[in-house]
Amino acid sequence: MAVERERIPAVVALMLVLIGSIVIYLLLVPPPVAYKLLGINNSSVSTPSIPVGEYYYGLNTYIGGNSQPVNDSYTLGTFGVDYPLINSTVFNASGVSIGSSIFGSSSYDINLNSSQSYLYFVEITVQSVSGTPKLTLSLNGNSFFSTLPAGNETIIKEIPAGKAGKDVLSVTDSLNGFALSQSFKLSKIEVIKEYGKNNEQVIPVKVLTFSGVGDYSIGYSPIGYGNLNVSVNGQTISSISNGNDSQITVDIPSIVISKAVRASNLSSSSIILPLLFNVGFQPEQNVSYEIADAYLNYRIPYIAENSPTIYYSVNATNGNYLLTLYVSSIIQNGNVYLYFTPSGANLTISADTLSTGENVVLIPASDLGVNAVNGNYSGTIKMSANGLIIPSYLSIKSVNG
Repeated sequence: MAVERERIPAVVALMLVLIGSIVIYLLLVPPPVAYKLLGINNSSVSTPSIPVGEYYYGLNTYIGGNSQPVNDSYTLGTFGVDYPLINSTVFNASGVSIGSSIFGSSSYDINLNSSQSYLYFVEITVQSVSGTPKLTLSLNGNSFFSTLPAGNETIIKEIPAGKAGKDVLSVTDSLNGFALSQSFKLSKIEVIKEYGKNNEQVIPVKVLTFSGVGDYSIGYSPIGYGNLNVSVNGQTISSISNGNDSQITVDIPSIVISKAVRASNLSSSSIILPLLFNVGFQPEQNVSYEIADAYLNYRIPYIAENSPTIYYSVNATNGNYLLTLYVSSIIQNGNVYLYFTPSGANLTISADTLSTGENVVLIPASDLGVNAVNGNYSGTIKMSANGLIIPSYLSIKSVNG
């Protein structure tokens, strides 16, 4: 016998599909982005667990806003970068005598622990010569230089690239002409490794951003010569071969920004993100530059007005209180307004006195409350500004506490 099933109206089914799609979207899209796209105001009253006594509240949002894009510049400074060549002696011997006769040649062998990343040179100083011997330099049995040496002569030759760590350098005396024996004495024989010391300049910059949105760029004036790479967080964004005194501006790719956002290790609910950018100026070999007036620029887009409201609870006293607003950054200077509920008191921190760091204001108990509940004054503070302010925390402390 067939089981009769209840049919779901098409309109209801469509609504269920739409609701499911919205839920999936909100799970996948970071909350700050979702708030903006859906028009939700992320500044509702927050009521955290408040300890008894002093009040402290960390802020992860901004106060105020900006009606048009503004620039926030971070100075990197003026500095030099270069790649000087350095010589290092990896083998040294003195008083070496090498002779040859009609019975055959003789040689002095040197085992080299070499690397193909560097250049190697052999330097020989001939002290004395008997007859007219032939001096030959060989690497792994392959000759790369020969001469008839003279007393007090210095010979410097580049050693060809070898097998990296398995090379044998030979100084050979071969009989030259008609003679029973010939020889030469070396007062010094050295093997010199030449390498470059990369004096890369890396400058860490922490930029306070709004959910990572906006445009980011590097500006600098290179004065010098040679190949120079400019990188941000290890990714090259600019390469030049000849410098001049003209300012160069290079955009930081969005992939670098997105990686910095993911590396910030902050909750996705944070609107203000401190992004770390390691700006590197890396020269290649035989390069010298003076980097003048370098900076990192953050072009902040339009930011909607934000007036967060926070909940406070602090020990009730009859005296005064110190209210501290710690400001991390001032993008656009302006007044900060604080409106207290339930007292209805208004407090203004003027743009003339507002500064980064602690902004401390003495307020009376009447601003916080009149009737204490369980020994505490409680209420809300609505914060607004006619500028763009990045706070870090707000605290309230009794002067007598």
